[in-house]
Amino acid sequence: MLSTAFALAAVAYLPGAVIFRLPIAHRAKRAALPAEERGFWAVMLSVIVSTTTAFVLAGTNTYSLEALVGCNVVLSTLLALASRGNLRLGTPAPRPGWTAVIPAALVAAGVWMYFATPASEYVLGGRDPGVYMSEGIQIAQRRSLVTTDAIAAGVPASERDLFFPFYGETGYYSLRFMGFHLRDPETGTVSGQFPQGYPIWIAIAYGLDGLTGTRRAIAWWAILGVLAVYFAGARLIGSLPAAAAAGLLTVHVIQTWYARYPNSEIVTQALLFASFLAHAYAHEDDDVFFGPVAASLLGLALLTRFPVVLAVGAAGAASFLAPASGHRLRA
Repeated sequence: MLSTAFALAAVAYLPGAVIFRLPIAHRAKRAALPAEERGFWAVMLSVIVSTTTAFVLAGTNTYSLEALVGCNVVLSTLLALASRGNLRLGTPAPRPGWTAVIPAALVAAGVWMYFATPASEYVLGGRDPGVYMSEGIQIAQRRSLVTTDAIAAGVPASERDLFFPFYGETGYYSLRFMGFHLRDPETGTVSGQFPQGYPIWIAIAYGLDGLTGTRRAIAWWAILGVLAVYFAGARLIGSLPAAAAAGLLTVHVIQTWYARYPNSEIVTQALLFASFLAHAYAHEDDDVFFGPVAASLLGLALLTRFPVVLAVGAAGAASFLAPASGHRLRA
């Protein structure tokens, strides 16, 4: 239990908390954010670090939860040493106020709504949820984004079309199973058909809590998405209207359905709303810290669903229009 709690903290909180507190890029500005939002950003920054690190590890065939935790701990330690321990936010950081009750209530409501009944055990191959689950578990078990299938590689070239007909696609040769592409018939390289932005977190959840963790991963992302909607809305329309909107979203049938059903839309929800909030801080408040954060979140969102390119285009257009409203264009 303690090792699991430590691994969860190292993956979902520690690196983001350290990065948020670094004495760089006008720390006093972000220190002045409400306490509950500072906690939210610690989680979202950790999501950026953990997703990127997991991709690098899996891309080099060395992924494991232990390796990911070790990398995060080492990174956090190095950053803390580089700052000479200067990680206190100081007097600009307000203590939790009454608004802290809102995200706490949203989390409690989400846990009640999304965990009261078991998450979907949809693992049927060929259907999107089953492919996502299989992709994530494959990453966790094979330590890589791809799998080397010795059976497929062992089929003689003269007989290959009987089993794996060439599909004429540039990205893959044929199908190994429904939802899984045979990339190279000579080496037997196989990978899932979907971007791995969501499967990489299924792999992380598999290391934390086995198959139960893989099914529950989407529910935690749904709660994170509701919080992202709340904090973005609080900046746009105020805390109380945003609380009403996020509360209605929490209990909406679409949100409750997809919070228990493996899909990438819910992951995209959290990344996009958090990126829009960071983008607003960067361009409206001239906060240099949040420019790279917005870009990183949008980049990771592209690894969940390709239509995110529309949101990236909108964010890019908004960035170039910043000078029209008297603000600087941020990197």
